[in-house]
Amino acid sequence: MPAPDRDFRLPWRAGVSFLGFSQDICYSLLRTRFRRRTDAGMRILNRILNRNPEVGGELGYYGLGSWWMTAFSPRERQYMEGVLQGPGLPARTRPLTRDRGLLPVQTTAGLLIFLADRLTERPDDRSLAHRVLTKAEERATAESDLLGLHFTYHQMIRLHLRWKEHFLDASDLAFAACHKQMRLAPQVAGVYHRKYPQESLPIHLGYVHAVNLLQQEGALVRAIEICRQAQAEGWSGNWTWRIQRMARRLQEPVSLVKPISSSGMGPV
Repeated sequence: MPAPDRDFRLPWRAGVSFLGFSQDICYSLLRTRFRRRTDAGMRILNRILNRNPEVGGELGYYGLGSWWMTAFSPRERQYMEGVLQGPGLPARTRPLTRDRGLLPVQTTAGLLIFLADRLTERPDDRSLAHRVLTKAEERATAESDLLGLHFTYHQMIRLHLRWKEHFLDASDLAFAACHKQMRLAPQVAGVYHRKYPQESLPIHLGYVHAVNLLQQEGALVRAIEICRQAQAEGWSGNWTWRIQRMARRLQEPVSLVKPISSSGMGPV
C-alpha cells in the first residue's frame, strides 16, 4: 500500500508544469481540496455512525438518535415530543423522531436550541433544557459551528436567568455561559458579518448580563471596559449611554466603588 502522501503526487517530470502552475502549487491546491472534502465527509460520516434506526425525524437526521434514547427516560422523551405540538404543525406529527422537515432548523445546534426554547415555561423543565443545551454545545464545538455556539450560550443565559430565584446554581451557570459567549465574540462577529453582510450584529446577551452584574457589584471600571469592547465589535446596544452613566458614578466618592476582584469579573 502506498504511503498516504503519494495520493497527492502527480506523474510529472522535474521542471514540467500543468496548466501554467508549478508542481508545488498544484500539490498545495490538491491538498486543500482534499482536506475540505475530508472534513465534509467526516461530518456526514459522524451523522451516519450516530444514527439510531429506532429514531427518525430531525433527531435521526442529525445523528442524535442514540443520545436521545440514552439521555432521557421514555416519559421525558414523550413529554418533549409533546411540547413541540401546537399551531403551525399538523396534528399528530412527531418532528423530532419521525416527521422531518417541519421545523425551521438547519443545523444540529439549531435543532437543540429550538427544543430547549420550548422547555422554558416551567421550572421543572430546566433540567431537560440544560441537558439539551449541553448537547448543543458539544455538537457545535465538534462541528466548528461558531454561530451555533453563540446562540447556544445565549439560550443558556436566558434559561438560567429565568429561574435564578428557583435554583441556587442558576446565577453561576448564567455567568459561566456569559464568559464563554464573550470569549467567542470577536470570531462570531466576523462569521455573522460574512453570513449576513446586510445585517447589524444583534444584542450580545453575554456582554449585557456581565455589565449588569458588574454594575450591581460596583465594579464600574471593568463594566465600562466591557461596554467599550462590545461597542468596538459592533454588537447592538445602548453602550454609549451605559458608559456615560457609569462614568458619572465613578466621580462619586471612592468608597461607593467596590470591585469584586482584581480583574473586575470574578471567578467563573
